[in-house]
Amino acid sequence: MKKILFILFCCINLVAQHNPFDANQFMLAEAYEQQGNYSKAIEIIEQLYSKDTQNPNYFNKLVNLYITSKNYNAAISLLESRIKMYPQDPNNFGQLGSVYYMMGDYKKAKEVWEIPLSKANRNSINFRVIANYAIERRAFETAIEILNRGKKESEDPTLYAFDLGELYSLTMQYENATKEYCELLKKNPGLYSTVEAKIFSFINKPEALKPTIKVVSEYQSQDVSFKLLLAKLMVENKEFDKAFELYVDVDKARNSGGQLLLDYANFLLNEENFQLAKDVFEYVIKNFPESKLIANAKLGLTKTLELIVLQEFRKNNPEWKTFYSSTYLSEEKTRKILSAYKEVADLYKHSEIAIEARYRSALILFYVNNKPEKAIEQLNEIVNLYPTSTYFPKALIELGNIYLQTGQVEIAKEKYLTAQNSNRVFEDDRNIASLQLSKILASEGNFNSAIEALKKVTLNTKNDLTNDALEFSLILNTAKNDSSNLVKFCKAEIFTEQKNFTTAKNLYEEIALNPQAFVLHSICKLRSAEMEMALNNYPEALKKLGAIVDEEEKNIYSDKALYLTAKIYEYGIVDFSKAIDSYQKLLARFPKSIYLDEARERIQHLREKMKEGKTDV
Repeated sequence: MKKILFILFCCINLVAQHNPFDANQFMLAEAYEQQGNYSKAIEIIEQLYSKDTQNPNYFNKLVNLYITSKNYNAAISLLESRIKMYPQDPNNFGQLGSVYYMMGDYKKAKEVWEIPLSKANRNSINFRVIANYAIERRAFETAIEILNRGKKESEDPTLYAFDLGELYSLTMQYENATKEYCELLKKNPGLYSTVEAKIFSFINKPEALKPTIKVVSEYQSQDVSFKLLLAKLMVENKEFDKAFELYVDVDKARNSGGQLLLDYANFLLNEENFQLAKDVFEYVIKNFPESKLIANAKLGLTKTLELIVLQEFRKNNPEWKTFYSSTYLSEEKTRKILSAYKEVADLYKHSEIAIEARYRSALILFYVNNKPEKAIEQLNEIVNLYPTSTYFPKALIELGNIYLQTGQVEIAKEKYLTAQNSNRVFEDDRNIASLQLSKILASEGNFNSAIEALKKVTLNTKNDLTNDALEFSLILNTAKNDSSNLVKFCKAEIFTEQKNFTTAKNLYEEIALNPQAFVLHSICKLRSAEMEMALNNYPEALKKLGAIVDEEEKNIYSDKALYLTAKIYEYGIVDFSKAIDSYQKLLARFPKSIYLDEARERIQHLREKMKEGKTDV
């Protein structure tokens, strides 16, 4: 808009240089046009144009006014007179053809557009100018035909490739669009990034990917760039194995030393395609043994093996619950991973890769094998030997978690505090340490210090951790006047984290039954139900959740209670009909709930399962 106003200002100044009165008249016409009084605006501009037919501003304004007011005959007459004055200007023919097109006389429009294209002295610019007028009128097929003619007569056909590619993709002629871009890339390999961006701008449209792959496949022998492009298209088509083969060829041709393949392996890891990621990492390790990438490849391979085992671990654990007791894997199940991490740590001693290997070993030992002593040993080695590592605060936080969960609260507090004050700590890690520290401080009755620790977390961008901190901060601030019940609640939260669900449940129920603790009633009722779920007492959990749902707006956790009810029916009791019914009630009764999207997805999923006659989720 600013650009338009600037151009208009320049035009008015240009007119004013000749005649200030005419400039004022032009501005007056502009004002009438903005008001929708086209007849007055036309009257003024016609007078100005009759005085100075050479002025392009008067001419363009008059043409636009005739068209806007649908006075097409006047626009035609004006344009025809202009053509007599400037027969070499293709824009006049373009505008005249556009007027006929707007009138619905498509045949006449094409005849007019053809005039500057059929003259003996035409140039390649004319084709693009006229094509642009056709595009403005959305006469895309006509524009394509004109550009193709210009392409045939041009000394540099690639000048038309981008325009044709855009038009073909716009008209869903994806095969032709891809051919245009491939021809362009064939002649100008340096344009790879631009061509890739153009092609990827339309491949997600219906019926676009397969014809695109077909065309690029035909060009793959021309240059390695086409193989790279085809590999990325194969990834989009979920043909990851074929993409792997192509990336191998590209890596060899470009002498990349495995870097392209390592990037692909990490991509597969993020996509949770663990088996192929494993194969790619192993290929890099085998074929580039002297490469500087080997350390990263070995670490990546071990992470992949870890994630494969974690899939089994998750299957054995009810992650649908808010809280649960873990079913651990034997060390036999994780021995291969731990050995691989040890190999990395021994091979690349004192490097960040070796430190990460130790850190990840500790996580497996504690969270998967339930071997806290061995995990502490690994983490202490990081803390004692590598105080400048980015894993130093992470190791302290995990030590804090282990000590907290094993009942050594004072040591846990010390670890969290050290991590929080570390110079090497990242913001996310500092926030975790602050939140955990605040929980311990609150359980000791030190509410002001707990609230202060939470302030740093709640100032950051919203995520799950920030939401947890905000919720806890709200509880502390609203209930701190009832210090005895608040301390009980915070101690119950610590017991919950320690998986001592029975003790935690008793405390939550005691608070929920205390009339003086009304501020904590809602959260404690929910927590009590969640403890029943953790203890697999599903009938009692459903009873408690149902009571919360019935409270509706009186309990801010009513929607979550209905959501958890659906989860119990889906996963715990495995009654899909009742699960669907609960999800549907959630949609109907709580239209602003954060659980709506998942509820819709689960309803669809369960209905499909029921149609197939399956009872597993």
